[in-house]
Amino acid sequence: MARESDIDFRQIALLVAVTAIGAILTWSATRETIRSAEEEARAKFESTAALYVNRIKSELDHGLDASEDLYRYYEAYEGFDAATFERMVSSSSGLNRNRKLVGVVIAVGESNQDSFMRYARSKYSGEFDMKAPAKVPDPAPAKARKFPFLYAWSSDLRRQGRWTGMDLGAHASLNAFFEETLRTGKPGGILLPQLETTDEGCVLLAVPFRRSRENAAGLVIQLIDLPQMVRFALETDRLAGLNASFNSHWADGRYEQALKIVDWKLSDEAPPPPALRPWASTQEMQVGSYTWEVTPWSHYIGFKIDYGAAVITAGVSMILTGLVIFIVWSQSQRAKRVVDIVNRRTRALKEAHEELEQHYKLLQNLNKDVEEARKSAETANRAKSEFLATMSHELRTPLNAILGFSQLLQEQALGPIGDKRYVDYAKDIHSSGSHLLAIINDILDLAKLEAGKIRIEHKVLSSRLLVERAVALLQQQATGKGIKLSAEFAPGMPDRIYGDELRLRQILINLASNSLKFTNQGGVVIRLHPKAFPTGQPGWVLEVEDTGIGIPEEKQATLFDRFTQVDTALSRRHGGVGLGLAICRELVDRMEGKISVRSTPGVGTTMRVHLPLEEVDGDDDDDGMI
Repeated sequence: MARESDIDFRQIALLVAVTAIGAILTWSATRETIRSAEEEARAKFESTAALYVNRIKSELDHGLDASEDLYRYYEAYEGFDAATFERMVSSSSGLNRNRKLVGVVIAVGESNQDSFMRYARSKYSGEFDMKAPAKVPDPAPAKARKFPFLYAWSSDLRRQGRWTGMDLGAHASLNAFFEETLRTGKPGGILLPQLETTDEGCVLLAVPFRRSRENAAGLVIQLIDLPQMVRFALETDRLAGLNASFNSHWADGRYEQALKIVDWKLSDEAPPPPALRPWASTQEMQVGSYTWEVTPWSHYIGFKIDYGAAVITAGVSMILTGLVIFIVWSQSQRAKRVVDIVNRRTRALKEAHEELEQHYKLLQNLNKDVEEARKSAETANRAKSEFLATMSHELRTPLNAILGFSQLLQEQALGPIGDKRYVDYAKDIHSSGSHLLAIINDILDLAKLEAGKIRIEHKVLSSRLLVERAVALLQQQATGKGIKLSAEFAPGMPDRIYGDELRLRQILINLASNSLKFTNQGGVVIRLHPKAFPTGQPGWVLEVEDTGIGIPEEKQATLFDRFTQVDTALSRRHGGVGLGLAICRELVDRMEGKISVRSTPGVGTTMRVHLPLEEVDGDDDDDGMI
């Protein structure tokens, strides 16, 4: 006899275990939902950052193309001079938009300095001088070639005059960039080292050329205001939440220049710390033949993470955990009461045994009580089955209402819904309700089988029509998955036979639906053919063959047990609680038939139902035939 302290301890341990499992599942589901929300926000940021970089690269590439067009005109027009250069740049938005300076610089060494000065003065009526910058923080080597402006254009005329003839190659970093560009013969661009205060945040684009008439090499250069260009390129897009850091290097990494653009303005302050700037993506951007590192980044508020789904998941999980705890507690209390009753009866039997010789008549009365208790237990078991069947009916009624109203919301039958998400929620409600209704129907059938309330009919039916209607019902499911659903009838299979069409259809739909669930390519075939039993009794076979994932051999023995599933991960994805095949076996047993399975993992599965065959005579006109 169990002690009450042991029972209480087991009940407490069970409640603690259920609570712990519920907490773990709640935490896992909530954590997974949070992770999904963070990944969604991250993906949105990554796509926005890629668009940001592509827009900037497109503007810079357009600038390089415009320089090449300018040089082609310069090469073709022999009478090209400073006035012509200014008119071309002023009239071309591709050359003057966001530009602080546009010019043509010539590579001048000791061998061609005199010829360059003669040519330049011929273009400026003898008033051209080559000059060096006032301040040069990093002077070029003494023997390095000079790179004076032959032509210069700027929206600031004073700056234009100041830079005409200026040797931009006096700066070691720029001299190295020009020489590298001329050596490779490929256009490129770098972030401009600071030359003047007004040049802060500029991009230097250079397109090399070699002019055959003067046997001179040079470059068409542009100084682009990068923050202004970024503002112009992105002002029509929803990219204002992004900032960026730029980095370029040249001359085999000997020179490097970086720039930060924050809220479209230059700032020497460091970006916000990671706690406030969780989104950052370093990408490479090709500017001509030079590779830049661009790091778009955004404040946390720019790409918020939607934790709404996580809150809902946590709430639903906690509610379900509480419900399970309540059910377990209720069952434990009921078990305790049953144990109390058993203990009392056991004590009574023990006392009766001790007084057996003296109270024989009392013993008979006690035996009678025991018999009544047994009948009461059987009655209670039947009541349980009836209660389960009744509750299944009661659950189906509100579920049908939920499915109906969710269908109305999904189809917007009473008018359009303002927010599309509510339509999606209605679809989820309808899908979950349909899944729950199917489970309840399975439980109801199982309860009826246990209660003995399912009676197998013996009526005339059409075997061909039985299969065709099942195929028509499941065709949409097969079409949705892109697989073929077909039926085959053996030549010797009679059409009109005796049987229970409703239960045969239930078996066929259960087997075919399972095959469709676990078949991703190929097809599902339903076959009917006659086959006698080993005893010689006539019989017929209903067979469902698929090309699905198959069933491992060790799982086939328990396939038709209640609440048994081959793979819990697949079952969670496809739905079901493992009652369909158990119901099929019960129904086949009631029909005095046999159900079996033959399967090979990765090849497919064949479910076979072997039933007694009783053909209908040609003159038998049974009104029960459908």
